[in-house]
Amino acid sequence: MPQLQIKVPSLRRWGKKMAVVVDEDFFAALGPMDDVADISNCDIAWFVVQYDESSGEAVLKKGSHRFTTLERAVEGLTRGHPVSLQRFQERLGKRLVRQYPLHAANLGFDR
Repeated sequence: MPQLQIKVPSLRRWGKKMAVVVDEDFFAALGPMDDVADISNCDIAWFVVQYDESSGEAVLKKGSHRFTTLERAVEGLTRGHPVSLQRFQERLGKRLVRQYPLHAANLGFDR
């Protein structure tokens, strides 16, 4: 958010837009943000990507896009719903075990 608050006003003065790429889980955790009807009225173009992990590797897939103003983006970022620490650690542990089984075991993530 600090980067958006610093960079977007300058880009706005120059008639430019900020592009932000996030994954679906992150975007879903944000609070509601009103969209603008046309890209010419937005400050930020959000590109929401998906991860397909069915092959054992994370592959980026095209998702959706949203166009917002800086003000609505700040509202969405500050009204978000963070994942619990336990859920975050569980997800991280599963990925560590899958990708680095020996190191994950040494860190206690093999449970």
